[in-house]
Amino acid sequence: MINIEHKRDTDLSADDVWAEMRQYDRVLKWIPRGDESTVKVVGEGVGAVRDIQLATMGYVQHKMLAFDDDTRMFSYELTEGKPLGMQNYHVTATVTPIDDGHCTIRWIGEMTGDGSRDEAEIGKALESALGNMTTGIIAVLKGETPDFASQPFVDDE
Repeated sequence: MINIEHKRDTDLSADDVWAEMRQYDRVLKWIPRGDESTVKVVGEGVGAVRDIQLATMGYVQHKMLAFDDDTRMFSYELTEGKPLGMQNYHVTATVTPIDDGHCTIRWIGEMTGDGSRDEAEIGKALESALGNMTTGIIAVLKGETPDFASQPFVDDE
């Protein structure tokens, strides 16, 4: 099992960032090739299931484990699919204010590889994917085109 973390400070308010991130169905707006992918969410809040057909990695399914508007936090786990060679993972996202116009976006979690690749490298790939999601969130809110980083095990295959 590998612990992962990605965090980034941004010049956007925590309220604005959370208003975007709290929408469980908007994930495709934040990722490379999201416009070529599909998402379907069944349910609301804790227990909601998100089925995603990714142009980059195929099918994955996530289940919402926790959600709190007051602390600007949600978490989810992988329930189907094996993206990037992961057997399972869970991730918690938080948005923390720095001041009125700045905040920190943070993703933390744990993942286990499926044995097909080095687990530490898979963890780095997940951190990269979460970094790209952060880039996408910021770009959406600023009305910019995201400049995504190269994604290990996706862009190099």
